[in-house]
Amino acid sequence: MPQLDIPSARTAMPIVRWLPKYHLSFLRADLIAGLAVASVAIPTALGYATVAGAPVQVGLYALPAALVAYGIFASSRHVSVGPTSTVAIMSGAVVFETTGGSADPARVVALTCAVAIASGLFLILAGALRTGWLTDIISRPVITGFTIGLSLLVITSELPHLLGVTPSSSQFLQRLWSTLAQVPEANGETVVIGVLALAVVFGGPRIAATFPWALLLMVAGIVGAAWLHPQNSNIEVLGAIPAGLPHPGVPAISLSDVPQVLIGGASVAIAGIGEGLAAARLFAVRGNYRIDSDQELFATGIANVASGFSGGMSVTGSLSRTATAFMSKGRTQVTGLVAAVCVLLVLLWFTGLLSNVPRVILSAIVISSVWPLLDFRGLERYRHVRRNDYIAALTALFGVLLFGPLYGLLAAILISVFGITLRSSQVTIDELGKIPGEKAGWGAVVEHPDRETREGVIVIRVNAPMFWANSERMVDKVLEFVDHKPGTRAVVLDLEATSQMDTTALDSLSSLLEHLRDVDLDLFIARLHYVARRVLDDSGFTAELGEGHMFHSISASVKAAQKSIAADSDKKK
Repeated sequence: MPQLDIPSARTAMPIVRWLPKYHLSFLRADLIAGLAVASVAIPTALGYATVAGAPVQVGLYALPAALVAYGIFASSRHVSVGPTSTVAIMSGAVVFETTGGSADPARVVALTCAVAIASGLFLILAGALRTGWLTDIISRPVITGFTIGLSLLVITSELPHLLGVTPSSSQFLQRLWSTLAQVPEANGETVVIGVLALAVVFGGPRIAATFPWALLLMVAGIVGAAWLHPQNSNIEVLGAIPAGLPHPGVPAISLSDVPQVLIGGASVAIAGIGEGLAAARLFAVRGNYRIDSDQELFATGIANVASGFSGGMSVTGSLSRTATAFMSKGRTQVTGLVAAVCVLLVLLWFTGLLSNVPRVILSAIVISSVWPLLDFRGLERYRHVRRNDYIAALTALFGVLLFGPLYGLLAAILISVFGITLRSSQVTIDELGKIPGEKAGWGAVVEHPDRETREGVIVIRVNAPMFWANSERMVDKVLEFVDHKPGTRAVVLDLEATSQMDTTALDSLSSLLEHLRDVDLDLFIARLHYVARRVLDDSGFTAELGEGHMFHSISASVKAAQKSIAADSDKKK
């Protein structure tokens, strides 16, 4: 069982190590990068709040506390946390299922904040238990399919706002069909604004990739709203956004909501941390430093808890905002602290300017943010490289579209676990021979007839870790192989691939030993890892096998087998 790791303040808070060594020469770059991150984070946070089905201020409230908390505890120098499409749609799905889609705004906000806190607590626990390796269980093809599915959900949920028609809260296919059926009723002014907004956020980066086009679009929306007064027409606007700082507090949810919030929090944590760790690892490589995956889990967990208690939604590391920080030459997490200050200034003095901004502008920003995640080229590559990867990706994709993000996430996890188990259970074995010219080199005999075998001794290598899912099949393969090798007196089993040993695998080894002895064959084990060997020792298997039957090298095992055969022949004489 994993041991709970409670680190010291110095190890738990990397800022304690790097801040005293901070060079003032970094400050200019961090200030510029912080302004750039804020210019991207503010409009996208507003948009992702709507994706989560929450009032837009929930997205803004998430940023200051999360950025500061993450900056204190993170091992990454560049990652910028905040709401993302993944956590937004997962959080929205949890809230929708909990409320049935008919809750008042106050309950939606409370549940959204509670999900953020629950997600954070799971991540903190995962970091303390040092289980960062679990994030590698879900394969890249499955993540690709899951992400494409989520992105399509986000885009279809924004289409009604682009057209100025009534949104549908139904499943993907019904939502898409409902939107298409309302196209003849589309609001012309909304469509025009939407087309112009999409042209800016998609076309702008082709002109200047690092320019904050989303911020420019928001400013244009503010100016246009003051001139056109869209609130007096049929154009949907953001509506009043409370001015001032958020009021920290515990979300007011009922006890009956707690189980769903906990399950939802775990789902949001699992879905979000993949994107966050991907960003941390990618830019650590580009920045030539290392990150601690467990510390990143812990830091992201603290950020989520801070966000939830500040009236904000779930957060994780964002690839797009992290790229903005990196390309703006940000050097440290001071970048995030500067961005947090910028958001606080907006909350204090500028929220009133946002109330009449057309809602369609946020839809354009959100769609442009998730568009790069539609990695259909990746799907095509999986189809050419490996059919199973392609099927896994499609299963995750359609699982999200047909059953929703929560069940889609569960399907993605089950696919990955099934894939790991299936691949691990596919046992192959090779007969080994001595490689000419090498003192202790042994390799597969297949396609290498020059490799020398030893009379009466078969050396068999198991090409996968031996564990509960494959141990019986391994025994069957070894026995079948021995049956086709008349004259065999001893079997040397190379178990170098096995670093752990469970009870089922132990019982299978005992069964193999018993079967071989029934036909007067001796068993020798070579190159077994120490941890697995300890299990054999403690269980009594080593004693049953006999002294001088387990060695660190194949050559020593073969010599012992030959000696045993010779001694047995002498006895029979």
